[in-house]
Amino acid sequence: MTFSDYIEMLASQHKEVRHREGECHYSFMAEDAQQSLSHMRMSFPCVLLDEADVDFTGSDSQTFQRDGYSLLFVDHVRDTGDADEVHRAFHRMRCVALDFLKRMVRDRNRVRILNRFSLVGVELGRVYLESAGLYGYGTFLQHSVLFTDLDCNHAFRIEDGD
Repeated sequence: MTFSDYIEMLASQHKEVRHREGECHYSFMAEDAQQSLSHMRMSFPCVLLDEADVDFTGSDSQTFQRDGYSLLFVDHVRDTGDADEVHRAFHRMRCVALDFLKRMVRDRNRVRILNRFSLVGVELGRVYLESAGLYGYGTFLQHSVLFTDLDCNHAFRIEDGD
């Protein structure tokens, strides 16, 4: 199971963002854009997952590869000038985001890929996309793996004597 598969599974089970007939409430943006599904009509509220950059940390003797993911929980408001509607969207999406994070902690022993993630130090911040009428919360999650693949996935031809 990939991280995207896991988040989509959570979205399909959560009472606020689960798919209903003809409605899509989840998008793995990197994959959907590559498959030309970026035109897909989203229903709100929704969960959006995107891959971020890769970085490396540690030392030369023990290097870790860190893969990042942006995870957004947003809802659409009809009137961006209606402070009560905006406040309700923020509250609703904060609850959904916390539900997802709590479930990730609970599933850590059951879903193998979650062992790579830590929520320690993770921030949950407000998302303001006022021009699109979208409000909610977002977070940036990273998972680390030891970068030890010395054979480089057999990507290089090995010369005799090397």
